Formats: sequence, C-alpha cells, structure tokens
Amino acid sequence: MTGDPLLYLHGLAGDLHAPFTQAEGTPLLRALGEGFDVTAPPHPGYDGTPIDGLGHVEDWAFHYVDLLDSLGLGEIDVIGHSIGGWLAAELAVRHPHRVRRLALVAPVGLHAPEHAGALFFGAVAPRGLGGFGEARALLFADPESEAALTTLPDDMDTERQQRWFGGLIGAARLGWDAPQLANPKLASHLHRVSAPVLLVWGDQDRVVPVAQADAWQAGLSDSRLEIVQGAGHCVVMEQPDAVAAAVLGFLDNRSGGVGSA
Repeated sequence: MTGDPLLYLHGLAGDLHAPFTQAEGTPLLRALGEGFDVTAPPHPGYDGTPIDGLGHVEDWAFHYVDLLDSLGLGEIDVIGHSIGGWLAAELAVRHPHRVRRLALVAPVGLHAPEHAGALFFGAVAPRGLGGFGEARALLFADPESEAALTTLPDDMDTERQQRWFGGLIGAARLGWDAPQLANPKLASHLHRVSAPVLLVWGDQDRVVPVAQADAWQAGLSDSRLEIVQGAGHCVVMEQPDAVAAAVLGFLDNRSGGVGSA
C-alpha cells in the first residue's frame, strides 16, 4: 500500500471488523486505502486484544502513542469514529505535534449534558431473546437496513457474539462510569488541538446527537462540520461513500486549515 500514513480508529460497534469486510476491509477503509497507507488497529478488548493496564483515558492515549512509535510514524493524519473519535481527540490534545489532520466521525467523549444521547451500554447488553434489534435501533437510522442487519444480525453465531461482547468489555473499561463515554475535562483541553479538524455527523445519531457538534466547535480553533443525511451513529457503515467523500476532500486540502463553520 502506498501513500501518506493514516491512522483509523474504529467505533463502538467494531465497524472495522464487520463480517462482510474480513477479506478487504470496510467500504470506507477500501476508499481510504486507495490513496493512503492505512493503519487500522482494533481497540484494546476488540478481537481478543488485551486490556491489562488500561484504565483512564490517559492510558489509552499513550497506547496509541506507543503504537505510532513502534511503527516509526511521526506526524500522521488521524480519523476516528465514535469511541475512536474520542481517542483520536485525546491523542491530539496530549500530543498535538503527532496529528497533522484530524477527522472525527460521530465522536463520543465530550460531556455535553444539554444534548445528551441515549445510554449505549444498556441498549447493547446481552438479551438472550430478541436479538440485536435494540442495539440496531440505537446505532442505525434504519435498523432493518442491509448495513444494520449485516453488522448486527439477530442470528449472530457464538463466535461473532464473543468478539462483539469482548470488544464492549474494552469500551466499558474506558467509558462505563458516569458520564458514560465522556471525559468531563476534554472540552477545556480542546484548544490544545493544533491540527485542522473535520467533524462528520449522521443527522439521526441517537448516541451523540448532532447538536453536540456545537460544543466541539466551540473548543476547536480550526474546524468545520459535514452532516450526512439519513444516517445514525454508525454513519461509516450506513453512508460510507458520503463519509469517504467528506474525509478525502478534507485530506486532499493540504495547503491550509479547514476554516470554521
């Protein structure tokens, strides 16, 4: 693979590892891979990766600094979806010199009680009966769409269920405590992000309502917002072409910042 290096941090639903993408990667990653050398690791806990020693979000940020160091990567473009967006932002806050451009797709992580979303962990807890309908309804604009049913089918086999819930153990380690999936201190630190930032949001996101974008932009010095119609929290699975177009257009603008919107 050729091109500039790019780090992709996946979302809560494990979009990196949806079943129909095992051979080639998700549609979004395939699009990104046409022009960039993409590194897309599983978060700790996902795909059986260890989570020992990871507690506070600071530990997770250092986890990805260590990964970049091990790969010999200095300044790099970073894209994060959902929980990956949170971790990408925490990385850019603590190590702004490592992040050249930052794209946050439906990021969790910011405490915005005036625009609170639905509680994630309650909706995705094992049910025994009823399949994944409640989780799909939370994560997708259309819970019966092909993207939703392929990602979280009601007849998910045991091995895939173990991977899904195993990943959520890692997510819960990071974001279980109130306020769920948020760092109350992050908003006050966003000014440390020196990279231009693209925010991409599904207009029907129930986990992090699009109104939270205002809070992100209030703390960022150079950002703009792209809203994707007909998409929920898993916008990268529902509307991968729209997300890819927004992100690639942002990354192709190498000459300066994005401007505020």
